[in-house]
Amino acid sequence: MRLMTERVLLDACVLAPFPLYDTLLRLADAGILTPFWSPQILQEVERTLVRDLGRSAAEAAKRLERMNRAFPEASVAPSPALSAAMRKHPKDRHVLAAAAEAGATVIVTANLPDFPPASLADHGVTAVHPDQFLVEHLTARPDDVVAALRAQRSAYAHPSFSVTEFYATFQPTVPTFARAALAAEQQ
Repeated sequence: MRLMTERVLLDACVLAPFPLYDTLLRLADAGILTPFWSPQILQEVERTLVRDLGRSAAEAAKRLERMNRAFPEASVAPSPALSAAMRKHPKDRHVLAAAAEAGATVIVTANLPDFPPASLADHGVTAVHPDQFLVEHLTARPDDVVAALRAQRSAYAHPSFSVTEFYATFQPTVPTFARAALAAEQQ
């Protein structure tokens, strides 16, 4: 199992869906992980929010501004030379380059086929699906993760969610974590 305060590169696909991105950043705020992203990753998040998730450009920009304000050290900008040197498909080189620039040990991504282990090994990085990543953290630090999740749920006032409704919102992205976290909270 990995260290729980590890340096983690968050791919665009985990920063766009709500409440997944909120959970990851709340865990970072609780000191469970140290998040990183690049300007190019945030551009992808913004495009996804507007094009695929129906957010306005202003709403997307506001989310990214809040993320950068809350975690000013999270943004890393790898050099074009570093990106070009990555042994990956050109569309994914920037993600691995950002992980290398940040000294991250993990890329949290739902796009595991884009990050085969052989392409990451030279950089000491592994790619992990957010479901597995969150379950590992819940297993290792259940009290801390459940406390962060309770705080997250209580922050949602409009609309508010019951415990069951809250965890149901995770089903599309991290279903194993949703079931495990609900069980942990109900103990």
